Amino acid sequence: MISIYRYINGIGLNGKEYLLDKDNQVLVFPNETEAFTFLYDAGVKVANEEELEEEGIHFERKESQ
Repeated sequence: MISIYRYINGIGLNGKEYLLDKDNQVLVFPNETEAFTFLYDAGVKVANEEELEEEGIHFERKESQ
């Protein structure tokens, strides 16, 4: 499972801001492909995770339960 976040004001000490769904719950994607598709559709045009991090956006991976 993958969630997408950025550091508040781009500073890691400030904590993370996650993408939320309509119910204000962390938006979770089943795989990297769907997360990249969501971001691409939202206007984030990157080719890989390294380029994504250069934009200040990060993936957080969790084991599915």
